[in-house]
Amino acid sequence: MRRKDREIKNFDEIISVLEKCKVLHLAMISDGKPYSVPVNFGYIVREEDGQKKLAVYIHGAGEGKKVSALKENPSVSFSCECGVQVDSLGDKLNACKWTCFYESVIGFGKVTFLEKSPEKTAGLDALMFHNGYKIPAGIKTIAYNMMELANTMVARIDVDEITGKRHSRK
Repeated sequence: MRRKDREIKNFDEIISVLEKCKVLHLAMISDGKPYSVPVNFGYIVREEDGQKKLAVYIHGAGEGKKVSALKENPSVSFSCECGVQVDSLGDKLNACKWTCFYESVIGFGKVTFLEKSPEKTAGLDALMFHNGYKIPAGIKTIAYNMMELANTMVARIDVDEITGKRHSRK
């Protein structure tokens, strides 16, 4: 990262930025060319061998360009951003004074398609909770229509590398 003064190094702080983001830009290779799509997402952080690991979940139709690309090459990159504000810093006529304030996350990992119902529902649960779903009182789990679940692609990105960046007002 060129601007080390803007780098977020703490894993928990990177996750707090990810929590604020609502759209993830998923980058992959399709037919030998770069291909990126915006997707909604969910995530979980788990402990593995004393280290925190991030898994990001996405969903969509069971077929199409995204699914074909991910099956052909499961290596992906993703990015998301929040708090974006473009500002002239009080000098609207001087283009060199304009800047953009933001927080962002970039990650790399491998996609695994989830086939079994418990894995798929756990992934969809993570997605739903990240997007604000609240389980009604007295209910223990989210109910999914089994036919719709069977036709829904749910994939997990096991994140190998993640970085964060912030440009904030001082």
